Amino acid sequence: INTVMKEELKVLIKAQYPLIYLLTFEEERAERTIATLAKQQPQRRLFTWTVTHGIVEYGQARGSQNSNTVSPEAAIDWAIRQKDAGIYVFKDLHPFMDSPAVTRCLRDAIASFKGTNKTIILMSPVQEIPVELEKEVVVLDFSMPSMSELNQVLTAELGKAHGSNITTDVREKLLKASLGLTEDEAEKVFRKARVVAGKLTESEVDIVLSEKKQLIRRNGILEYIEEDETLDSVGGLEELKRWLRQRSNAFTERAREYGLPQPKGMLILGVPGCGKSLIAKTTARLWGLPLLRLDIGRVYDGSMVGRSEA
Repeated sequence: INTVMKEELKVLIKAQYPLIYLLTFEEERAERTIATLAKQQPQRRLFTWTVTHGIVEYGQARGSQNSNTVSPEAAIDWAIRQKDAGIYVFKDLHPFMDSPAVTRCLRDAIASFKGTNKTIILMSPVQEIPVELEKEVVVLDFSMPSMSELNQVLTAELGKAHGSNITTDVREKLLKASLGLTEDEAEKVFRKARVVAGKLTESEVDIVLSEKKQLIRRNGILEYIEEDETLDSVGGLEELKRWLRQRSNAFTERAREYGLPQPKGMLILGVPGCGKSLIAKTTARLWGLPLLRLDIGRVYDGSMVGRSEA
């Protein structure tokens, strides 16, 4: 997915799209990706803008130049006046998007950039697009880190814990548990696990999953379910438990390489009290995967209705 997104961004820049909206919380990682793409384009200089420092060329010290470009209007006008090819990354411009002057400046930039190798990238975790720009902007979601990228973070953290050697299976479990976290979140939770336990092993997967719990709690719609009981606490259902234990490694990369299909789901029906919920909870623990519950009632109780449009 990351490769597809990066290739799409590369194509858009090369095809001289004047305005791209990049949705992400990971400024540093997204900036590194854009810098890599800029180097692949001939004569493409990369500049970043923030309301605190104005326009700064990528790789240079903040405040080293263009201190008069702190206002969005001045910064966009500065980009328009540049004669050389360039990529201009505007960080967190969304609070200013309701300003008629900013909208007009962006429309002027779009008209000015036609036929040139100049692109403005609006980088923000929040999507705010005025009606006037809807037909001109391309919106991209910057993908979350892949397992290979998280593996680099884990390797760096293991390097700080001298003498920490883990098996391939343990590494994969830690990485699978951290999927969905940003690089910064993964680094912090690996560091937290190392501080709490003094090591990074399979036993610390629960600490990594606890970070996902915090993320899910912020969402308000999904609920993270925890369970201390194991599959042995389920009475009867021996055939089902055998089936679940057989598939405990079905989500590993080794299973993919071998050609085993990944389980897609299981429907459990039964009278109240027969162990349906306990099976779900203990299976999640057995497989080392987070268990999430979507309460449809929360979506339609009034508090969430209309939120998708917002």
